[in-house]
Amino acid sequence: MRKERCLSDRLFRIITFTIMTIFAISFIGIFFWMIFGSMRSISGFVTDPFNFFDISWKSIAKNYERAFTYKVGGTTAMPEMFLNSILFIVGTVSIGLILTSISGYIVAKYTFALRKFIITINILVITIPTVGTVSITYRLLDSLNLLDTFFGVYLLAAGGFGFNFLLFYNYFSAIPWEYAESAFIDGAGNFTVMMKIMMPQALPIISAVAVVSFIGSWNDYYTPYMYLNSRPTVAYGINAIYQKYNASMPYVFAGMTFSAVVSLGLYCAFSKTIMESMSAGGLKG
Repeated sequence: MRKERCLSDRLFRIITFTIMTIFAISFIGIFFWMIFGSMRSISGFVTDPFNFFDISWKSIAKNYERAFTYKVGGTTAMPEMFLNSILFIVGTVSIGLILTSISGYIVAKYTFALRKFIITINILVITIPTVGTVSITYRLLDSLNLLDTFFGVYLLAAGGFGFNFLLFYNYFSAIPWEYAESAFIDGAGNFTVMMKIMMPQALPIISAVAVVSFIGSWNDYYTPYMYLNSRPTVAYGINAIYQKYNASMPYVFAGMTFSAVVSLGLYCAFSKTIMESMSAGGLKG
């Protein structure tokens, strides 16, 4: 019986590893196809899309120049879209990070009547698709005159709950409360304990969530499309470039490469922190 179990376990691992390897190779292949495609001429790409050696400095300059100078709506080029992305990301990530960390800490460390109810509702809300709330959210921002404003999308990020809340809740649950009790004996208040005792210990998970949220907001096309129509971000702009040059894919690949390099570079720089902190936030407590 034990031998059969070991055999089935090995078979499962082999199948899983094979499937994951195929997925990895396919994603890596597409990524390099995009990069080399951004270096090719239009005619060369149309003739043979998979010729990775048909590249030239002239084509690179033309493709990236076209991607960076195309103006969405006739007014906004890539530098302005990059600035819009930064404003969008800084606001949404900062507000979301502050509120989810505070709410996760409070629910994890304090006992009150609706504590379990809040956790249950949060889990249920995560499972509900957000598509059904688009029309209501749109009308709400429109009625508040916040549609097409950065403050409007900042308001949408100010929920304080979601998946990040669960990460912070689990992480703070694993931090011993004895640290806080010692501070209370020395005369510290609740706010001081949170800011000077608990939050510094949660810096790894805070950093990881910040980086993942940054990447998510950088690649977010849906929110700017719905609520920031006249302030296009890089993700929104790349789609506009595709709509304009869908028959000239090297131009599109140039914009996509720029977008991918930013998020990929950030992830590679903090990958170790992300993996360790996410594991801790998901498993502790």
